[in-house]
Amino acid sequence: MSKMGPRDRDRDLATPPTHRETWSNRVRAQWRSDPRGVAIDLLRVGIGLIWALNLVFVLDPTNQFISTFRAVALSFAPTTLGGPAVATFVAAHSAIFAWVTAFLTAYLAIAFLFGIGTRMACIVGAIASTVFLLTQFASTFTLPGGTNVGPHPLYLLVYLILFIGGGGTYLSVDRWLSTTGRARFPRLARWFGNPPE
Repeated sequence: MSKMGPRDRDRDLATPPTHRETWSNRVRAQWRSDPRGVAIDLLRVGIGLIWALNLVFVLDPTNQFISTFRAVALSFAPTTLGGPAVATFVAAHSAIFAWVTAFLTAYLAIAFLFGIGTRMACIVGAIASTVFLLTQFASTFTLPGGTNVGPHPLYLLVYLILFIGGGGTYLSVDRWLSTTGRARFPRLARWFGNPPE
């Protein structure tokens, strides 16, 4: 059995599977050749699923996300690190920030699920999680009485792993664009998406 080089493997993965080969067989082959890379991409899909579930909660009319956004923003005024100014500003412009949050949630869900601009999604997600962490700081980190640190430190760690570890290397639109040569600006696409070299 001859050893495949990276270019052969990329070309092989860019073509659709034959009638005898299934996508699950192809993923198994990728797992055997690079288990760390596939595991990192599965982490990317997992964080995409979490953002997709967040989007369901945002879009569900019974949750009244848009209409209650102002009250929720004001509830973080006493707990925001650095004082209530940011929470008060967000509450004063609640319609804008509610829709920005909804679009941000949709963007992160789509970007991570399908591996579209994975590195850029990591940067955007890290900024969003940092803002959420700072606005909820005193309500999250309470001593005595706190029970956990909330999800945002974990989100930040996942974004760091995806950014450094090469999220988007497999199972992604980023990879497909890179291996098929369909990216209009290959250098920019490589930086935004982090496909293999």
